Amino acid sequence: MTAARRWLPALSASLLVALAGCGASITGEPVPAVGFRDDSASIAAIPTPRAVTGVDPCTLLAPADLDQAGGTTGGPYPGNPTPRTCTYALGGAQPGNTAAVGFNDEFEAAKAKQPRGVDVDVEGHSAWLYCDVIDGFQTCTATAAINAEHTLVTMLSLRGATAADTTDVLQDLTTAALRNLPTG
Repeated sequence: MTAARRWLPALSASLLVALAGCGASITGEPVPAVGFRDDSASIAAIPTPRAVTGVDPCTLLAPADLDQAGGTTGGPYPGNPTPRTCTYALGGAQPGNTAAVGFNDEFEAAKAKQPRGVDVDVEGHSAWLYCDVIDGFQTCTATAAINAEHTLVTMLSLRGATAADTTDVLQDLTTAALRNLPTG
């Protein structure tokens, strides 16, 4: 069993129902996937603060990091879709698959923008996991607290994929990008 499969084998059935719902209100609390540890404390955990000043988001993921998502067919595309991000067109059987990495606002503000997400943990850092199906693409984002003012955001959008499969790969992308950020 690969390290990724041991770390994040699948989302629970309740999370899949919550993420794949058609907008209906669902009672209860979603359960985070294995490897994305529940981290519901109100203060974001940042065991190793990371610097963002002068960091090009296009340097955070290497082509090898994107291989399990289908490899790249184009890019990187800096500043797409926002100035502090970098997007990659992915290969594979489904055209339109994409991955992105970049920086966003402080952690609590980022969580407020995606109220249906769940608190999780990525290498000790508080993170917010959110998935939704958009135009047939399972799109998941992981927003990890990296310092008091910024978060690292990774996104993966795969046509026809499940939330479990998408978050499995997203976990690896988030971990790789986090490890490539300088401390500070």
